[in-house]
Amino acid sequence: MNLRLLGSFLLLTAACDSDSGGEGTGTDTDGTGSTSSPSTSGTPTTSPGTTTTASGTSVGDGSTGGSSSTGGADSSSGGGEGSSSSTGEGFVGSPGCGTKATLPDGEITFSLDGYDRRYMLRYPENYDPDQPWPLIFALHGNGGNPGYWDGIGGDRDIRTAFAQEAILVIPEAINNAWRDYDANPDTWPMFMDLELNYFDSILDTVSDDLCIHPDQVFSMGFSGGGSYSGVLGCRRDYIRAIAVGGSVIYFEENDCVETPASWITIGDGELTAGREAYRDFFRDLAGCQPESTPIEPEGCVAYDGCDLETPVVFCSHPAGHVWPSLGTDATRDFFRQFYMGG
Repeated sequence: MNLRLLGSFLLLTAACDSDSGGEGTGTDTDGTGSTSSPSTSGTPTTSPGTTTTASGTSVGDGSTGGSSSTGGADSSSGGGEGSSSSTGEGFVGSPGCGTKATLPDGEITFSLDGYDRRYMLRYPENYDPDQPWPLIFALHGNGGNPGYWDGIGGDRDIRTAFAQEAILVIPEAINNAWRDYDANPDTWPMFMDLELNYFDSILDTVSDDLCIHPDQVFSMGFSGGGSYSGVLGCRRDYIRAIAVGGSVIYFEENDCVETPASWITIGDGELTAGREAYRDFFRDLAGCQPESTPIEPEGCVAYDGCDLETPVVFCSHPAGHVWPSLGTDATRDFFRQFYMGG
């Protein structure tokens, strides 16, 4: 997949299953234990445009904010494959490579398309501005907030899982919902496009300031966040792979113009036709066969016959509509094959 990073890179509704009343709400998505501040997304502003402000700890060359910083630690364990110098021949990296980072580790706020927006930015502990790094978007469920993924400890601790490996961007949906099931469905396409512009804007900002590998941008999410990760994977060429749980199709299938590699999980207690349709759509999109081969961890299978660049893995788990205990480590292992060679 090609990215709109170096220089000037180029920059519906289906399967509304039984989750339509509250996808991703409840104690599993309320952001309990979050270090994030209360939601600001969805507040209209009087002047459209983008004005970025930030709160948090500033990050300089080769160090990261926060108590877990290791400053000048050896960065060989993280980041993508490729040159370790930002000036070498064949170097692949974003405009921010080789420069001092100015974005803080923490909350970033800005205005876009008439809305106040925000996201959480988390540096790897061993961040090196001369090394291109993977970037992972992590999307909360509908009714949630960035705190869903921004805590330390527990089954959703992506900050620890990727602490040595990737830059994390934890966004927040307008009105905390990637799809507002209480709104008129006629508004869904408009908000889908607003969110696409939001992700484009974030990627531009982060790529200009940090050293990002353009071929190693990923999206993961639970419930509505996984559903919208599917939108990103289908409609943005910068998404290399997605990892999702308990999700349904938010896009018109004919609008899907890209093919991400996919890791998908569904709980036995949440298995519905809409979630199966999501899994099967991305399996078929990647050229896979319905047949599969069991892999680790238990409950997971790799579909046979997939295109080499777009493997698809499905993992079942015995619970209901929750991010499973296997989810974070399995997501990390799935993404690693694209930046660590497997």
